[in-house]
Amino acid sequence: MSPSELIYFFVVGVAIVIAITILWFIFRKKRRVAIAFTIILVLGFIGYVLYFPALKTNKHSEAYGIVSDYLDENYPDRVFTIRQEHYEAGLTVGNFDVNDIETPTIGVTLRVNGDEVTEIGTWSNLEYPSQHELWRELQSFYESPYSLNKDLAEIIKIDEWINGELTAFALTIDDKPAIALFNYSRAGYGLLELQEGEREGYVILEKEGYVFIYADERYSGKTVSANLGNSKESTFNVEQQKGQLIIEKQK
Repeated sequence: MSPSELIYFFVVGVAIVIAITILWFIFRKKRRVAIAFTIILVLGFIGYVLYFPALKTNKHSEAYGIVSDYLDENYPDRVFTIRQEHYEAGLTVGNFDVNDIETPTIGVTLRVNGDEVTEIGTWSNLEYPSQHELWRELQSFYESPYSLNKDLAEIIKIDEWINGELTAFALTIDDKPAIALFNYSRAGYGLLELQEGEREGYVILEKEGYVFIYADERYSGKTVSANLGNSKESTFNVEQQKGQLIIEKQK
């Protein structure tokens, strides 16, 4: 049993002891009646404890049916995988990990409470990413946390640059140019900054003493400009490097 269940049964047990004490006080002159009620309460408590695992199994099975119907009704054109179909020790009754079969590495946790189904969180089964695969982490939280009602952005890696723990990616996000900058080490990793540009345009990001530039191959201009940290407009020639990540060391 889980700690919460142990506490629950402890509280129920205390309540039964109090009830027995009151019964003995009420029927102090009728010992046989008091004994009979005591036996009924004790046996009922023991029976409830023994039946409790089966009760959870049945409740979980009913919840599985409810969540299956919920998915069929609300997402008729999609196919899902539902984990925790059968109750096992250590699981939370009525909680299910669900993912679209087209996105097996990311999904949501659905909770069934009565006839109501709600999303209570997201999950990902991706292993600790390599430095070259950090950009894939954007998929789960781009713009907002993943949800069954959220269309995943199409993110494509175009180019990358790695300098120690600093990692930069040139990307297209829903066909728009973008630059994502990550910090990566064995101890952990995180997104430092994400900058997006307009479709067929360009993007410039200034960070950690570098200027990162990515111009879409369809960008019609020969140069790009931006006001950087020195408050002066800087211009960069990208004519020969469109579709690539350009890195300029700040002076």
